[in-house]
Amino acid sequence: MPEIAMGALSRNGTFLLARRSSERRIYPGRWSLPGGHIEDGEDAEAAMRRELMEEISVTPERWQLARKFVSQAPPEASATFHVYHVESWQGFPKLVGDEHTELRWFSAAEIECETELAPPQLGEILASLAIPAGGKD
Repeated sequence: MPEIAMGALSRNGTFLLARRSSERRIYPGRWSLPGGHIEDGEDAEAAMRRELMEEISVTPERWQLARKFVSQAPPEASATFHVYHVESWQGFPKLVGDEHTELRWFSAAEIECETELAPPQLGEILASLAIPAGGKD
């Protein structure tokens, strides 16, 4: 099963999502986190750092593993996902290459209402990151 590393950049209570190109075989046109396949000989953290540089031209400085999970729906998208919460980085996020067509900062409320997330578990994961360490009021 493929392994995917993703970086959730956060800023002032928002998260940066990238719209996948309509040409992508899996989850075309959906909002996702920048990231990609973990290559042979690479760990998940190294893959996340490499993918963020390749896809949005930023270098993560401070991050932590937010969630590791297996998604099996749809079957052609089955993979183990490693989602990192990236709290600081160098550079200004911008699109690089043709894997994505748009970048946008989403609030937790906007993410909760968004139905076009990939993988589908992304909304729940980002919502959990938006809750302060003390929990909900």
